[in-house]
Amino acid sequence: MKHGLAPEQIVGWQGVSLRVPPDWSVTGFQGDAKEGYLRIDSPGTLVAEVRWAQAKKAVNVRKRLDDYLNLVERQAKKRKVPFTGRIKPSEEWEGALEFNYRADRKVRGFIRQCPYCRRVVIAQVSGDKDDAVVNVANQLLDTLQDHSEDGWWTWALLGLVVRLPERFALVKSQVMSGYLMLQFRNRYTEVSVERWGLADVTLKRWTLDEWALQATEWRRIRAQPTQGEVEGHPAVHLTGLRRSPTIWLRRKVERFILRRPQEIHGAVWHCEPSNRIYSVRVERGTQELLEQIVASVQCH
Repeated sequence: MKHGLAPEQIVGWQGVSLRVPPDWSVTGFQGDAKEGYLRIDSPGTLVAEVRWAQAKKAVNVRKRLDDYLNLVERQAKKRKVPFTGRIKPSEEWEGALEFNYRADRKVRGFIRQCPYCRRVVIAQVSGDKDDAVVNVANQLLDTLQDHSEDGWWTWALLGLVVRLPERFALVKSQVMSGYLMLQFRNRYTEVSVERWGLADVTLKRWTLDEWALQATEWRRIRAQPTQGEVEGHPAVHLTGLRRSPTIWLRRKVERFILRRPQEIHGAVWHCEPSNRIYSVRVERGTQELLEQIVASVQCH
C-alpha cells in the first residue's frame, strides 16, 4: 500500500462501510439509514468522514456539493481563514464529483448518488498541511460501499463486527467504557448484540455460565443454558422466556394468532484472543437467524 497504509479494519454503520487502518477509531456516528454521519479518526491528525442522505429521485449532485462547500466557506470566513477549493469529475469513482479544498485543513473527497440505493454520499479525508491527504483519501475512499450486495448490512465499530439482514433497523445503541450494545428490530423480531471488554477480569469472579445468567440481560429471562462453543470459543447457548406477565400474555397472543415463536434464543461466548465476551440474542425469531448472525460476528 502507498505510504505503508493498511486499510484492514472494516467500519460499518447503517449500510455504509469502508476500510481503514487498524489503529483508526470510530469517534462519531449518528442518524439512521435515511440520513446519517460517520467519523473515523487516525492516531494522528487525519480524519475520514462520510455523510449520506436518501433521495427518492435523481438529484443534482453538483448543487448538493456547491451547497456543502458554500457552508464550509462561510464557516471558514467566520474564523477568518482563507478558503480555496476545486471541483472536477472523478476518474476514480464513476458518476462522482471530486473535490479538494483547503481552509484550516486540507480535504479531499467526493460526492455521488448511488444508482441502486439512491443514497447521496459525501465522503472525505482531511488532515493537516503535512499529511498525505490525497494518497490516504484515494486508498480509503476507494473501499467505501453505500449499500449491500447480498442484502446483509455490516455493523462494525469499537471492536464489534456483525452482519444482519438489511430489513432490521437499529432501534437502540449504548456505548460505554468496555461495553457496546446494538439493538435491532424488524416487525416482531428483535435482535440484541453485545460486546464486553476485559473478559479476563470479569471471568475471575464469575464462570461464563454464571455471568451470562446473572450479570447480563438474560437475568430477566427464564433461561435454560447449555454448554457449547462458538467458532472454537467456550460458549453458553440459552433459550428462555420473558418473566413479565404482560409480555408473557402478549407472547401467547402472538403465538396463537400471529404464529410467531415466543422463545428467546441466544449465545454468549468468550473470545480469548480479543479478551472479550460477546452475546447475540434473538427474540421472536428463528434459531436459523440466530446461527446466521452468530456466524457473522468477527470476534478476533
